[in-house]
This record gives sequence, C-alpha cells and structure tokens, in this order.
Amino acid sequence: MKSTRLATVFIAVCCVSQSLRAELPLIRLDRVFPLGGQAGSTVEVEISGRDMEEVKELRFDQPGLKASFLKPNRFKVAIAADVPDGTYELRAIGKYGISGVQLFQVSRGLTEVADKEPNDLAEKAQQVPMNAAVNGHSDGNGDDFFSFPAKKGQRVTIDCRAFRLNSALRAILTLSTTDGKQLLQSRPYYNLTDPFLDFTAPADGDYLVRLHDMTFQGGLPYRLVISDQPHIENAFPTAVVPGEKAELTLTGRNLPGGKVSRDEARLTLDIARDGVLDFRFRNHLPSPSLTARGIQLWPDFKNLLNPVTLFLADAPVTLDQEANDTPETAQAIALPTVISGRFDKPGDADWFTFKGKAGETFTVDLLCERLDFPGDPFVLVFDAKGNELASFDDHGINFNALAQFNRDGLGTFRVPSDGQYRIFVQERYRNGGPRYQYVLRIVKAEPDFFPVVVHETPNEPTCPTVRQGGAAHYDLCLNRREFNGPVTIEAEGLPPGVTCPPVHVSPQTQTGSVVFLAAADAPEWSGVVKLKAHATIDGKKLERAVRATQRRWPIANINTSIMLREIGLAVRSRAPYGIRLTENPQEVAAGSMLEFPVTIQRHWDDFKGKVQLNGLNLPPGFGFATVDIAADKTEANAKLTIAGNVPPGDYSVVLRGDAQVPFNRDTKATSRPNVRVADPSSPLWVRVAKKK
Repeated sequence: MKSTRLATVFIAVCCVSQSLRAELPLIRLDRVFPLGGQAGSTVEVEISGRDMEEVKELRFDQPGLKASFLKPNRFKVAIAADVPDGTYELRAIGKYGISGVQLFQVSRGLTEVADKEPNDLAEKAQQVPMNAAVNGHSDGNGDDFFSFPAKKGQRVTIDCRAFRLNSALRAILTLSTTDGKQLLQSRPYYNLTDPFLDFTAPADGDYLVRLHDMTFQGGLPYRLVISDQPHIENAFPTAVVPGEKAELTLTGRNLPGGKVSRDEARLTLDIARDGVLDFRFRNHLPSPSLTARGIQLWPDFKNLLNPVTLFLADAPVTLDQEANDTPETAQAIALPTVISGRFDKPGDADWFTFKGKAGETFTVDLLCERLDFPGDPFVLVFDAKGNELASFDDHGINFNALAQFNRDGLGTFRVPSDGQYRIFVQERYRNGGPRYQYVLRIVKAEPDFFPVVVHETPNEPTCPTVRQGGAAHYDLCLNRREFNGPVTIEAEGLPPGVTCPPVHVSPQTQTGSVVFLAAADAPEWSGVVKLKAHATIDGKKLERAVRATQRRWPIANINTSIMLREIGLAVRSRAPYGIRLTENPQEVAAGSMLEFPVTIQRHWDDFKGKVQLNGLNLPPGFGFATVDIAADKTEANAKLTIAGNVPPGDYSVVLRGDAQVPFNRDTKATSRPNVRVADPSSPLWVRVAKKK
C-alpha cells in the first residue's frame, strides 16, 4: 500500500476528538446467527450483544423481512419470496435504544445446513449436499470438516462468507479427496480476507473441505457456500454511462450461455439516467466506497451467487486496449474520460497519452478498492520528455470511528503548458489477472463533496440514543472534492419532540457534529432518519444525501467500517441533564472573543454535581477554555476565541458536558454509584465577520 518513492496526493487525516463513551447503558448488537437464509423461507435467529434488556423487536431495512419474538435473544425471521438476493441491515430495539447494524444475507437455490459437532476430524466430516449454505461457528483450536459429492468435470465454488457479513473470522479452506490427498488451499480472496476455492472435480466421488480459524478464537460465525451455480468474477467494461447502452463481458464460473469452459457470458445493459448520485449496492461494501458512485446489479441468471459491481461514469468511457504497456505504444485518449482498465497478467502496466492545454485542471480519480477489486494501483503523469510531473496514490480520511483510508489514488493535475502528456498506471505489487481491474476517472476538476456520518463511539457499532431533555450526536465528515466553501446539513423524518438544528460546516473544514435534541416530553421512539447536505457553488445549489457508516466490530485498534443504507436513532427516558446554548445567531469579528451563556437543565432529582464543559469538534481557529458549572448551579458564562484568519461565514459550535451522575439499572435499588455521562450541547450558531 505504501511507497517509499511516491508521495500521497490526498493525505489521510486521523482526527482525535474529545469524545468519551457515555457510561449510561447503550444497546450494542454484536452477533446474529445464522448469518442468512433463503428467500421464501423462515429461519430462527439468535442474537447477542451488550445492554440488550427487553429486546423484543428486530428491524430490517427490507420490508420483506419480518421478525417475530420467540424468547429472549431468539426470533423467527420470515423472508418473503420476492426479497432480492443481497445483504440487509438488521437492528435490535430494546430498553436502551436501537442498535447498530449486523448483516443478514438472503440467497436463492441453496439448502440451509447447520454445522453439527463433532465434525473436527476428517473421518467425522459432516455430509452436506451440493448447493449448500452451511451456517457454523469456528472451533478455536479445532477445525470443521464437511464432505460433499461432485461428479467428474463439475465446476464447484467454495466461498466462506465471514468478513463480508461482519464476522471477525479469518478462515483458511483446504480441499482434499476422502483418502487425504490435498487438492487446493485457499488464500485471502474477498476484501483480502474471506477465502474462496474454485475447482473442477477430477472424478466422481466425495470431497472434503476443512475450515480452519487462524485467530483460534472459536465461536465466530460463518456462512460457507458450496455450489455449482453461476458465480461472477467481474465485468468488462467496469464503467458504464447511465442512459447509454453498454455491452458487458462477464467473467466467472458456470455462467449460462457461456463458452465451453463456462467462464464468460455477454450482458447488455441500459441503466436509466435518473440523476441519483449514490452507490446503490445489494451487498454491503467497506466504508471507502462511500466516496464513489456506482451500482451493483444482479443479472437475471438462475440462482446467481453474487452481483456485479459497476462504476457510474460521468464522462465518455474509454476501454483499455493492449498493447499499451510501454511509453512508445501509449494509448491515445481524449479528455475528459473514464478509463475502464485491467491488468491482464502479472507485471502488466498501462500507458495513455493525451494533449493538454496550459491551465487545464483535471481530477485524477483511480477506483479499485472502492469498487471491490483487490489491486493496489497508482498513477504517474509525465511530460513528453519523460519528466515525472505528478503522482497519485492512497487517500482517504480516518476520523474517530470512520475508516475511509484506501488504496485508491486521488488528486488534481494542472497542465503546465500546451503539449503531449503520458499517464502510467500499474499495480503496486505487479499483480495481474481477471480480478485486477480498475477505473481511472480523468475529468475537469469541479467542486463536490461526499458527506458521511458515524456514531462517535470510537470502537463500537452503535447508534445514538437521545434521552428526553438531553442530546446526542453523530460525527460528520464532508469528504470535500475541490470545494472549500460552507456546507449546511439538515434533517428529515424526525420523530415527534425531536429537533436537529441546521449544522453550518465552516469553509475548509472537513468535520462537524450533527446534534439531535429531545424535548422533555418527547415520546419514546426507535427508527431511522435522513440527513441532507447542501451548498451554494457559483450561484447554484448543490445537494447531496448524507450517507452512514459504522465499525464492523466492538474491537479496539481494528480500523474497519462498512457503508450503511440507513441512519439510526432512538428516543428514551429522561436524560440526567441537558446543555442548552442560545438559539439566536451570535455575531463576532475574526480575531476577537465571544462571550455567551450556558444553561444546564438538571432532570434527575439526585443529580446535583458539577458539569465540566469542553469544545466538541470545534471549527479550525476556534478556541474554548474549559468551563465548570458548579454543583447545584444551572448557569455559567463561556468564552469562545476566534482567530484572526478565520474566514467570514456561519459556523456551528458544539460543547460537550462531562459529569459524574448517580445511576443504577435497577430503579428500585438504594445504591446509585456514579457513572460518567458525556453529552453534547445544543449547537451555537456563530456568524463571523471580517477582522476589524
């Protein structure tokens, strides 16, 4: 991923906020088992997590999935026959809010099989049929063995789905004959983690699959699919223009209408131009894809095992054409364009040449990891004399629980003078083959942004719960592209009694806080809300939907998160306190100080203690000195300093309270030990004028 020679163009920013996990109970859903089921069936699922009291409801983002409560931590899930294949978001709802997401996969044409012990030795291998989805748990120091039948010449895929379904399992698959002859052993395949095997049976008979957990933890769920049904490896071209007909060649296994080897098929597409600038996915992708625009399609092949991922191009598509692997044979292209490229073999490199005019500025956006490909390519730009002018490599912002740093190159190139220029693209480790594709987008640099929210708990897949009279928040990251102006975020679909004041993100700032406030009499509620962001650019309003993400697991120091379809929120019983700032805009000049009142509303009769106030994700150039509101007091004055170089405009300032609050889960208990509660204030709207 890293290079000792090439500098990254877009720097990954690791921002450290003053966020502290509130110690009041907050529901967290850690596991769901099994990890999927068949369309048109019912399946009994078991859940586990933290603070799961009174969980009697599961919420899916697909109306065709409905859960019925059986007993604590067990539900019956009915999957309607018309539910499309893919992964869906499952949340638990209980006394302490609505949980973050775990994934549940819906499939077709497979027999659901439960892993049964003892199957930890080859001679005790569990018999499973062809086209089976085995739902199991890893054995720690042991292995799971499965035996399945195959006929000579039958092409079989063995796919262990774990990481893609939010399981921390790191599996190795080994395929052998029943007499112990090893045929294949897997390597990390999907997302450089989940293993995959593809083999053609050399003879009629039974074959053994051994599943080994490299972490030796045990108890980690998986979904092992053994099948001879159609499986797509990739499509070419990977980039398509909405509203234009495209002819795709699909590469894979057991594809209908394919060649004798059944590894290729043709597909004609005509994706409607609907103006939606998003990533419409059927299987959840890692969070770096939040800054891409694409679509996952499920071609109409019977019992197809997986979708094909495509990039939605905003310029004419150019197909990579061999031989273009030297500067002398560079492929001529006209800008702007979106290149659909591939590294056909190990060591392959692609050269392109174009005519540039002095002053032209282009966005160079290389997509690989964000389109679910395994490569790590980079881009170099040369002039006609062979002088290197620019390089583009890894980019992305990591911020609290948001992990967006990725292996794709991104940046801008300004043409220095009229003339001929060359572009060089290569995979960092010189890998090549059918899976090593990329999309290179070279278009006129235009302002844009990709807003994303994530719950601020650093390591946990949770959702905010706003308590009556209190507040809760999401962290916001704009992911700016050639745009440094102000952005406003607003909420839609809020429940009764909940408000979300507009968030004013200052110029040149990437991050902010989206605060939800609940009235003292707000009804308890659990569900999802929508956020939209808008900015004015060259006199025109640019609006973008705010996307969501969360961490995969509640494990410290593992920096991986997934993109979500929905933004969760819950309202629950009274907050111990609420911090309220004035609702009127406050005007101040850059280079000066703003003094304003802070009010603490104490909602619990036995909470009399001190509340300490600090800034939360303050805009650059804003300073806040810690303020203490003394015990039994409800007001204080706070001071905000604004540096002289802060640009004029509207800003949202949020404070964060920190207090020791008496609490016991048992409301009848006489003992109520102190716990730490850190909640945000309502936002302060600050209008900054030019420095006097």
